[in-house]
Amino acid sequence: MSINGLFSILLSEKPSILIKQNEEDIFKLIPELKRCKGFNQNNPWHPYDVYEHILHVVDNVDNDLILRLIALFHDIGKPEVYKEDEQGIGHFYNHWVISQKIFEQFAEEYIISNKETISKIIYYHDYSLDKLDEIKDIFNKEELKILFDIKRADLLAQSSKYHYILNEINNKESELIRGE
Repeated sequence: MSINGLFSILLSEKPSILIKQNEEDIFKLIPELKRCKGFNQNNPWHPYDVYEHILHVVDNVDNDLILRLIALFHDIGKPEVYKEDEQGIGHFYNHWVISQKIFEQFAEEYIISNKETISKIIYYHDYSLDKLDEIKDIFNKEELKILFDIKRADLLAQSSKYHYILNEINNKESELIRGE
C-alpha cells in the first residue's frame, strides 16, 4: 500500500472499516500500530484495547486528513510505556512523547504537510484542561480548535461514564478560543 492509499482510507466515511480490511498493509507502513492491536489498557477509562481505541478516535473526528492523522498516531506509543500499579490498573505515562516520535519518524519517511501542527497536537492531546491556560500561546486559533476536536473524539472513545467531561472540554474551548 502506498501512502496515498492510506490517506484515501483515512479520508473515507468510516475509516476504521477500511483500516481493519487493509491492516496488514497498513501495519507495513506503520509497524507500531500492529503492536497496539490486542494491547489491553487495563484501565477503567478504556473499555477498548489501544488499537480499537485509536480506530474509534479516527472515526470520531471530522473527515480531515490532519485530524485523522493526529487521531491515528495520538496513542500509538502507549504499548511502549505501559506500567501497572499495585491494583493492576494500566498507566501510560508520557505516551504522548513516544507517539510524537513515532509520528515524526513516519513524517520523515513520507511527505506529510502540516507535520509540525500534527506533531504538536499529538504531544499535547492529553494535556490537562486545567493547565491549558499555561500553554495556549504556543497554539494559533486553528490549532487550538484541532486540539479540542481531538480531546472530544478521544474522550468519546473512552468509557461513557466519563463523557460528562465533554462539558468541561467545551467550556475550556469557549474560554480559550472565543474568550467567553
